[in-house]
Amino acid sequence: MRILAFLCAFLLISAPAAHAGGWAVTYVDPVPSIQPSVTHTVGYWVLQHGTHPFSGDLGRTGLHFKSGTDSRIFAGVALGEPAHYAVTFSLPAGTYEVFGVQGVFPEHPLGTLTVPGTLLVKPVDPQMVQGTVDGPSPWQEIAPPLAKPAVSASPAPAAAVVPEEPSGKPLPVWVAALVVAGAAGVFLLLRKRLRPNTRR
Repeated sequence: MRILAFLCAFLLISAPAAHAGGWAVTYVDPVPSIQPSVTHTVGYWVLQHGTHPFSGDLGRTGLHFKSGTDSRIFAGVALGEPAHYAVTFSLPAGTYEVFGVQGVFPEHPLGTLTVPGTLLVKPVDPQMVQGTVDGPSPWQEIAPPLAKPAVSASPAPAAAVVPEEPSGKPLPVWVAALVVAGAAGVFLLLRKRLRPNTRR
């Protein structure tokens, strides 16, 4: 009984800490047709909250391909633009789940790749795209999908047009609902176990 109460408290305390501000989104540049055992190079962006570069040492990024027990990670290299990388890889024929390796952030599911074939990109959950780029846009002609700058003759970069971060909503709604449902379930279980002890 004490263990269940401890688990409930752990869920309520740890879930916000694990998810508040702790995610990123990987966007891939257009992917060519991938052929078996041929070396390909693909560009990608890793954006914190899906909108802006991470300020600090992001760590290793790349692409992770999974097919059954076969798991292959290819490390990327930084390109000239903030949060922009490129990765080179070669794969045998097969079907792979593809994930963005995002350094300090959890991997981001990108979609499915069939070799030979192209990457079927999974749509990004809108709740993972939050926040703004503070100050001028860090990008100019080459920019990620959500931060295309305006065409301007001025040398100063244009401001990125991205959705503003909603105030007072640090967690995705489904995480909060999951925590509440788990706490309610543990409460009902504890109540049911305690009830027979109070009867005579």
